[in-house]
Amino acid sequence: MTTVAFPMLLALVLATGSAAAAPYPNVYGAPPEVLRGSDWYRQCLRVRADKPRQPPPASAESGRCDASALYYDTLNAPDAREADWRRVHACAARTNAHGVLMMLYANGHGVMPQLGLATRHACSIQSPVGEMKSRVQHLQRVAANREPGPVDVCDDVASAEMRGQCGAVRERQRDKQRAAQLATLARSWSEKEQLGLEMASKAAHHFAQHRVEYETDKGSAARSLQLDTQAAELDTFAADVLDFEAGRGPRFSEAEFASLEKKMDTVYRQFMLNRPVSGAYLGSIRKTGVEKTQRAWLAYRDAMELFGAIRYPQLPGSGVRALLTARRIKQLTELDNAATGR
Repeated sequence: MTTVAFPMLLALVLATGSAAAAPYPNVYGAPPEVLRGSDWYRQCLRVRADKPRQPPPASAESGRCDASALYYDTLNAPDAREADWRRVHACAARTNAHGVLMMLYANGHGVMPQLGLATRHACSIQSPVGEMKSRVQHLQRVAANREPGPVDVCDDVASAEMRGQCGAVRERQRDKQRAAQLATLARSWSEKEQLGLEMASKAAHHFAQHRVEYETDKGSAARSLQLDTQAAELDTFAADVLDFEAGRGPRFSEAEFASLEKKMDTVYRQFMLNRPVSGAYLGSIRKTGVEKTQRAWLAYRDAMELFGAIRYPQLPGSGVRALLTARRIKQLTELDNAATGR
């Protein structure tokens, strides 16, 4: 499971698949005869026949498209044009992405706002009862000017699992912002310096992905925890680069690094050799995964030291190595504590 791609459950919110086979309202968790007396349910029925005032734009693309990715990329683009929103709309219409269509018609991105049509699409999103009720009532408040927009499909998700999936949307955009920030910083650098940053960035992402895959429990609240883990690693990487650029690089001696390296090796060997106790709370975390992550971390540390040597030759390599090693000690200690039930 990758964290940068939009996950399956979010796809179910943003696109329902075969519209012909789906019930309307596309709600689960209670039989229709129980729901028919609800105001929100009747509202879904009232807007069922609503049509766009203008036909959706024809798509110039025949291949697969990801309407949700296009929507959020366009939403966060500083120079988005009407043509970009038409592309989003065409993709969403072609793929029955009801969540995206709801947001387009609710917020008026590239189309005339139609709150009734937005509600029809909201009622077409496969949702539990409480979530659909909340989403429809949200749109009703916006239509009555009792609540300001904009409206987002993630505003009304109900389950912890779905909140995690919507968190993936936010993290994807955050990662694009980090990349743009670092690209702006490095615009005037030499080609060699830019290559060094690119290599360090790839190594940071590789390590962050290993932390998510192998050192984060995949339990009931796992998705949110995984996103937090990934975001923390990548935020730290970006902050380190900015600190180095501002002359705030770490100043550890070789002797201090050697001491930290020895401590890390001790904690790592202790975790790998000892059997988890009965009260351990490692969950789905396994030693083989931690071993893979350690290798990814070593490659990341090497890449950061090399980048530092290229761009900041006055920064001692021992400082970069010690900084990252101290952080890794903390992570390994937390894993060891989990294995011993501490």
